[in-house]
Amino acid sequence: MRLFLDTNVIVDFLGERHPFYQDAASILELMHKKMVSLSVSVLTLVNSAYVLRKAYSKDVMEDKIKWLCDTFDITPVDKRIVVDAIRHHGKDFEDTVQYYSALSYHPDVILTRDKRGFSDLDIPVMTPAEFLERSRQQ
Repeated sequence: MRLFLDTNVIVDFLGERHPFYQDAASILELMHKKMVSLSVSVLTLVNSAYVLRKAYSKDVMEDKIKWLCDTFDITPVDKRIVVDAIRHHGKDFEDTVQYYSALSYHPDVILTRDKRGFSDLDIPVMTPAEFLERSRQQ
């Protein structure tokens, strides 16, 4: 199964933000067990660096971003994706950009803690907790 992770899931993991850290870590454990493949957009790399720089030194933050690059498939954000997001007139511009970036990866599900910004799009959206619960039931 192919999963696209929104920025908040990545920041929850890298920043060890509780109570969300454990669900994010469990998603990554599924990747290590080869049960899922994971992607993030280049926008997530930049936004994560911005958030993490407040909590970590520059070297630690850069190591975390490098780890993301080495671990995940990275989807692009370019002019076409931004224009498509503008034309879509979605509820949340940043989430709409994430969605259009995710399309190149063909994910089965987008994981985010804020589903509202993805509600008018056609890829299934779940929180990490919802996805993990569904995975346990199968």
